[in-house]
Amino acid sequence: MLYRATEPLYTKLADAVAAWQKSGYACPDYPLIGEILAYQREEQANDSGLKFLREPQFLALQVYWYVRLVLKTPHIIELYKRYYNEKETLFKALGVSMSSDAMEFASTEAILEKIKKDKDFVKEKRIDALHEAAVLDYPSYILALAMGAGKTALIGTIIATEFAMSLRYRDDQFMKNALVFAPGTTIIDSLRELSNLPYEKILPPDVSRDFLTNLKIEYPNKGKEIQAQAKSGYNLIVTNTEKISLRANRKRNQDQLQIERAELQANLRLAKIVSLPGLGIFSDEAHHTYGNTFKQLKRVRQTINYIHQKRPVVAVINTTGTPYYKKKHLTEVIVWYGLGEGIRDNILKDLNDGIQAYDIRKQEGAEVFADIIQKFFKTYGQVSLADGAKAKIAFYFKTQQHLDDSRQLIEQAMTKIGENVTQVLVNTQASKGTEIDQFKRLNSPSNQKRVILLIGKGVEGWNCPSLFACALIKEQTSSNYVLQAATRCLRQTVGNQHSAKLFLDYSNIVILDKELQSNFRTDLDRLSYKKRDKKDVTLRILKTELPKLEITRTVARVVRTGNSKQKITLKKPEPQTIPKILLSILTPDFSGPRDILTPTGDTEELPVKEHTLDCYSAAWKIASRYHVPMLLVLNKIKKLYSQKEIPHDHLYGLSQQLEQQQVKYEKVEQTVKEVMALIHTKDENEEDLFEQENDVYVHRLRLLESTVERMKADDLLVESSRREDRHDLSFHYTPYNFDSKPERSFFQKILEALNLKRNEIEAFLFTGGLTDANKTDFHFEYKGTDNRYHRYFPDFVIIKKTGEFYIVEVKADDRRDDPNVQAKAKAVERLQEMQPDKFKYRVVYVTGDNILPANEVQSIINWMRNHT
Repeated sequence: MLYRATEPLYTKLADAVAAWQKSGYACPDYPLIGEILAYQREEQANDSGLKFLREPQFLALQVYWYVRLVLKTPHIIELYKRYYNEKETLFKALGVSMSSDAMEFASTEAILEKIKKDKDFVKEKRIDALHEAAVLDYPSYILALAMGAGKTALIGTIIATEFAMSLRYRDDQFMKNALVFAPGTTIIDSLRELSNLPYEKILPPDVSRDFLTNLKIEYPNKGKEIQAQAKSGYNLIVTNTEKISLRANRKRNQDQLQIERAELQANLRLAKIVSLPGLGIFSDEAHHTYGNTFKQLKRVRQTINYIHQKRPVVAVINTTGTPYYKKKHLTEVIVWYGLGEGIRDNILKDLNDGIQAYDIRKQEGAEVFADIIQKFFKTYGQVSLADGAKAKIAFYFKTQQHLDDSRQLIEQAMTKIGENVTQVLVNTQASKGTEIDQFKRLNSPSNQKRVILLIGKGVEGWNCPSLFACALIKEQTSSNYVLQAATRCLRQTVGNQHSAKLFLDYSNIVILDKELQSNFRTDLDRLSYKKRDKKDVTLRILKTELPKLEITRTVARVVRTGNSKQKITLKKPEPQTIPKILLSILTPDFSGPRDILTPTGDTEELPVKEHTLDCYSAAWKIASRYHVPMLLVLNKIKKLYSQKEIPHDHLYGLSQQLEQQQVKYEKVEQTVKEVMALIHTKDENEEDLFEQENDVYVHRLRLLESTVERMKADDLLVESSRREDRHDLSFHYTPYNFDSKPERSFFQKILEALNLKRNEIEAFLFTGGLTDANKTDFHFEYKGTDNRYHRYFPDFVIIKKTGEFYIVEVKADDRRDDPNVQAKAKAVERLQEMQPDKFKYRVVYVTGDNILPANEVQSIINWMRNHT
């Protein structure tokens, strides 16, 4: 079978597994694997046709066993060499850019040797992750499945099938023991699911009985020893690097503790593990294996390397939610299932336009939190899971101060809408006792906590199915933290029909969008579409060399004026009224058929604590914002606040005074020229942006099935072979996927005019169907009615050989007053006003399906023919 160089390894393996499945999982030496895999789809299966596993888990299981048995568990580099048998395609797949001369004169093995040993070469090519994979002495693979796809269950399934194969065949190539690493205590707790998996749905009855009879699961705790017997079999040990780790010898020299570069020694737990035969190692959340730099491997990989040196491991299986590390594709990925696929397949909740943005520079904190609380309880107040667990929202904070300040605003907002503040639960690193217990019991239907305030908790490994919303207000220190926190509420539950919601400030929206693009090659706009039954429409790219469009923009910059510095004077802001909290006294009424609590009329006012800052903290916050001397501000504040404490709500008033006195700006405009490419086939790293089929680039649209059927019925998918294009001016891809009959009709009329007389036209393209900003520059930003900026991709462009071009949008007449349509038009018209001789823009409004305004169409044709 021939493979395309641009296909990633996991795609090739999926294709190979599909063929293997059709053969009945042919494996003459070990036929039990065919029985086990077939058993997943036998009677009493769920809606997907599987007993227990989900489709992405089952795909991963099949790929895993195909690599293990059919391909004989190759080292990852050998696996690439098998599927990319030409030198150039091999190194392209591995992400190594090489000049043609280097490719011609260096052998494959010579280049691989440089990847392993030449540090300068690795640094130059920025292939640290590939270097790490290449130097491993054991087979190591990554199964990349998005959060919620069931990585823990997949780990348990692989271990169960490995042990079952070992029990049947007594062959040394199968695992007899398994070690599961987790990067932290939270994930350790989630991995306890391994003890409760329905192994009888994974293995045939006679096989599962034998497996369960021999299985021993252990979660090492405080003791020094692991309870498993040395050299024994069928132990499943779940731990983290703090409990099983490598320690460096430490020697005391005089009064200082010096850590010497000594031989690493194993502790007692690790020594026991090394004694276990046929060990397979599983690393959950495998991206923790990679540090912020590649200079020093993290302890997980150090420990695995040590174990392998003492006793060779069968294989290392890593699971993670993304196949990328810092935008670089991880070499060891053999399976990938992303967030978008999870939403499509109902494994994750959809967002359904559920992203609410806030501008914390312009909106008060009280206003923001009040809006979040009101929207959450309005949407999810009566929502609960099938088991009765009520819907919850998680607020993520960076500091205790931010949490404390925000908690007051949140509770005030809850009181205002009649919600009991006892529903609030705080969980931070400082939490103890009751709070921790409540947090662990959030999935219990009896738990009444619904508003969860978190610092450093509730990210990786936190499985809370009743979480329907997440809120991140104020920028977080880690981009990955924003990604992990924001997506916690996407885990789907059986029978749920409700979408999730994200409440983010604009800075976190930017971070989250970038992280989604880096880690999943998707973005917020794609994820926020409602999940329904989808179908792929494949567009084949016919032309990659297209004329570029030049536009002129005015870029405005705001700069401080030279005489902006003035004398600083500050006065105390007016005090703000803090709302009272009243406690009503209730007594039981025993006169009726049921006990009822009724007010006695007595109320008690509860004290409300006023949050304050010390003078130094306040001065630093204000001075750093406006770039003025901190000591100057501090002296002014000390004179105003003799008690040395400043009410937190005074900060805004003091800052406003300083801004009015100190900050004066002027607007400077600069004209710049930009060139827009109509199509991109490569990204900045020269990686293909499109898939390939039979050496042709393709772009896949995932549309609702009902949409695809409508497009077919209305003849909106128009193949190039069905339209005469005498001068080959159009169809840079096929089929053109028009949104409406008027678009198709306009295209036909202009193409007919060009067939009669080409004039000086170089291209006439439908551009409204290829709307991926990574693949085309032909889009404009506009501010929508939701106060967020969106990308606008016009429908058509006509380009002359002179460089002039005409942009055309086709819209139904009833959308003439649509504010979003008007905003799109203004975004382009502003540019047109700067260069009216360079390009034109027109919105053609249509009153019927095919009735185009003849005068407007003729005006465009006249422009093409240089007629006025």
